[in-house]
Amino acid sequence: MNAQSPAISTSVGPRLWVIVFGAIALIISASLFLSRQLNQSLPGPALPIHSVIQHDLTAIERSGQTVHFSDLKGKVVTCAYIYTVCPHGCAAVIGQMQKLQQTFGSRDDFHQVSISVIPERDTASFLGSYAQGLGLTPADPWWFLSGQQKPLWDFMTDELKLEPAKAIPEDERMNPLDLFEHDLRIVLIDRKGRVRGYYSVFHPQPEIAALMCDKLFKDTQRLLNDPEA
Repeated sequence: MNAQSPAISTSVGPRLWVIVFGAIALIISASLFLSRQLNQSLPGPALPIHSVIQHDLTAIERSGQTVHFSDLKGKVVTCAYIYTVCPHGCAAVIGQMQKLQQTFGSRDDFHQVSISVIPERDTASFLGSYAQGLGLTPADPWWFLSGQQKPLWDFMTDELKLEPAKAIPEDERMNPLDLFEHDLRIVLIDRKGRVRGYYSVFHPQPEIAALMCDKLFKDTQRLLNDPEA
C-alpha cells in the first residue's frame, strides 16, 4: 500500500492577513499624505482683480496727521468702514481686523485702514481713544481715518466699489444713533492698489461668516507670501 502524500494547506493564517491589511492601510495613508502635501504646495486659482484704485484719498488719521491712501502702495491692505457705536455688525468687522493685526501686524508690508462712516462724530481724536481701547499703539499699522464725509464715502464707493452708505429712516432705527446703513465687508487690496477680495465676516448665517473669515486670512497670507500675486 502506497503511503499518501501529506496535503498541502492553502489556507492563509490570520497573522498574514493582518500584515496584508496593515500594508494596504499604510499605502493608503501615505498616498493621502502625499496628496495633501502636493495640494498645499500647488498654488490655487489666482485671486480676482475686482478693480484698481485710481484716485487717492486724503484724510485725518487718529494721530491727527494728514495721510494719503497712496502712501500704502507696496503693502497688502485690508480696509473697512467703522462706526464706533454701530448696533449692527461693526463689532464683528473690528474683531476680525484685530485678529489680522495679531497675526500680521509685525510685518512691514501689511497695513489696515478703518474709515469713519460719520466723521463728525467719530473724529480723529475720538478714534484715537477708541483704538487705544482696543489695545493698539500709535506705532501699530492700522489707520483710523476721519475728515470730510463726502470724500471718505466717495472713496469707499467709487474706488473700493462698496455699496453706498445711506441714511436709515427714523422709524427703522434700532436706536437714536443708528443713522446710516453701510457696507460691512472687509476689502483686501494688494501691493499695486488692486482690490482682490470682499469678505462678509458678519453674516446672518454663521457658517458663511466662518468661511469668509477663513478665506480672508488665507488670501491675506497668500498676497503677503507672493508679492507678484
